[in-house]
Amino acid sequence: IAFGVGPFPAATLMPRAMSTLRRQHPGVGLRVEVSNWRQLLDRLRAEDIEFFVADIRDVPQDAALDIRPLGRQPGRFFVRRNHPLVGRPCQLTEVWSCGIAATKLPSVVKAGLASLLGLPKGQEPRLALECDDVAILRAVALSTDTVLAATDASVQHEVAAGKLVPLRIKGLPSLFSE
Repeated sequence: IAFGVGPFPAATLMPRAMSTLRRQHPGVGLRVEVSNWRQLLDRLRAEDIEFFVADIRDVPQDAALDIRPLGRQPGRFFVRRNHPLVGRPCQLTEVWSCGIAATKLPSVVKAGLASLLGLPKGQEPRLALECDDVAILRAVALSTDTVLAATDASVQHEVAAGKLVPLRIKGLPSLFSE
C-alpha cells in the first residue's frame, strides 16, 4: 500500500497506525510519503500513491477526489521553557519578531495572520522556517528563540515534559489543522 501523509498526521497519527498495521498485517508492504498536501495531491494524480491524509483546507474541489474530513487538531504557538515570552500575555507582532517555524500554512491561515499582523492587503506573512518535518521544527524551537506553530498533539510529549510551553497571545483566534 502506498499512501501519503501531511506533516501533522505523520507526527501524530502514523506512528501508532503503522505499528498497528505491522502487527496485524505483517505481510502487507507499506510505502508512506510525508509531505504537504500540494505535493501529495500531485503524487495522487500521478497514481504514485493511493490516498493521502493531510490538511484539506486548500485542496481544490474536484469531482475526481473523494475528500473525507477526519476532524481537527487544535494548535497554537509554542516556545522553549526559558524563552523570553514565557509567562506573560504577548502580542502576535512580538511573537512574529522572534521568527516562526511552521509547516506549509493553508492560505486561509496566512490571510488571517497577515490581517492580525497588519500587513498590507495581498502581502503574506514570512516564516523564519518552513519545513514539512515536525521533528526538525521542534528541534529548532527547543534550541533557539524561534516560535513553533504546531498542533497540540504533535508536541504533547515536549509539553508534558515541560520542554515546550504554549504562548498566551492576545487576540489570536483558535488555530487548528483540518
